[in-house]
Amino acid sequence: MSPDLVDVATYVYNVTGGTDVTEYLGGYMQVKEYTIPQMVEDVRAGKMSPRQLVQTLTAMGISPSGANIIAAASHTTPATPIPLMDAHADEALQLQLHDRHLEVRNARDVIALQDDYAEDAVIEGSMFSEPFVGRAAIAAHLGAETVAFPDLHVKMTNRVVHGNQVTVEWVATGTHAGDFPGFPASGRSFTIPGVTVVIREHGKIVRESLYYDMEVVGQQFGQ
Repeated sequence: MSPDLVDVATYVYNVTGGTDVTEYLGGYMQVKEYTIPQMVEDVRAGKMSPRQLVQTLTAMGISPSGANIIAAASHTTPATPIPLMDAHADEALQLQLHDRHLEVRNARDVIALQDDYAEDAVIEGSMFSEPFVGRAAIAAHLGAETVAFPDLHVKMTNRVVHGNQVTVEWVATGTHAGDFPGFPASGRSFTIPGVTVVIREHGKIVRESLYYDMEVVGQQFGQ
């Protein structure tokens, strides 16, 4: 196991009181670790301090600014259990799948984009009051996003992969041309940094967690 996964495994061991996170499935050892969304939930529940979270995230290769955005994010309680990380997943494949995801996102291909999600996938984010659960709800969300931000472009600034978990730091630019839940159209151009954590199973996204600095979001949208 790589040093950064050892750090995460140590964290899991500590917060679970020594629970073994190694599973034996089908005669093969499959090591699974807590994902970043689970760590965020542990901060929310008081099981982990924001400082410990930032230290863990930076040890995993996330920049200090990205780690602080994640630590400051306020999340609702997950609608479904958060998947664990499969440390033995093909990381090169995870990056290829994410590259394709970015291509269709920036091409505004909503049909191809929604097909990248599992039927029971969940999108959650600090900008949303409730998570989007299931492909139909996600499709509606993506459609609303396209109307509200017709020229949205996402530029990746950092990316790290741990098993089937891809963590991406990015900067989103565009125009706030239409209404978006909680944010009436302002007509303003915006530049917003953020972090997305994507977890896949069988090639499809099962969990996507989006973290924003909501103070910056409000400023950029004129609120």
